[in-house]
Amino acid sequence: MTTTGIIQQRSNLMSFSDIFDVKEKITEFKDDPLVLSCARKEYEDNGHGYLSIDSENITVTDEHRVLAEKIRDYYTKKFFWRVLSEVRPLSDYRRRLINLLENRIQSCKDQDCGIYYKLPYFYEEDVVYEEFKKTLKTDKIASLGSSRQNIMMKSLEFIKTTSSRQRKRNQIRYWFKDDNEFLYGIELTSDNPLLPIFNDYLAGRTSILFETRIAEDRIDNMYFYKMFSYKFVKEQNA
Repeated sequence: MTTTGIIQQRSNLMSFSDIFDVKEKITEFKDDPLVLSCARKEYEDNGHGYLSIDSENITVTDEHRVLAEKIRDYYTKKFFWRVLSEVRPLSDYRRRLINLLENRIQSCKDQDCGIYYKLPYFYEEDVVYEEFKKTLKTDKIASLGSSRQNIMMKSLEFIKTTSSRQRKRNQIRYWFKDDNEFLYGIELTSDNPLLPIFNDYLAGRTSILFETRIAEDRIDNMYFYKMFSYKFVKEQNA
């Protein structure tokens, strides 16, 4: 049975458009919209500006088709096991997402175009987190209790930067690890004027000393320490 079939058996939820019989505009695509989304992301990443998924200027290659299949396979499997394990019905958004993944359609409602647009970005971020789960201690972390308000010194190694697309802003996350292989993160918005200075400071450094407060946090069962009220500290031998 497909993931969509399981959802139909387990959920009787109706969407807003179902209840009020709202007729949404349908967007037609010249190709698989997930493939088109992968192609337009590369176009944008290369600094060519913004393109909509249904733009006539999108050029599709075999690499885009391969990436689209990887994305479809990754999220289909991920949500299949989530549907089986969760007691509560899935949200309308997740049901729509699964339906779009399983059905190779070339048209969709306007509200679903955004899902196709974001999937390559979500995948790029999630692949990094999967690697963190394999190589670092992210399955559980010690509770800080009241000590989360204490300022502490942390010598950390910079690992990688990820970008998370939110509704109204793009969030940049800087990831670090300590000597015990625990994960630490700093969150900044992409419009933060201090980003260039932050990036310049990290460039070429293998170890960074912070004075910071930390708190337990998690993203999709990946546990880490979130840093706040932090500042760089110049090491004595630097």
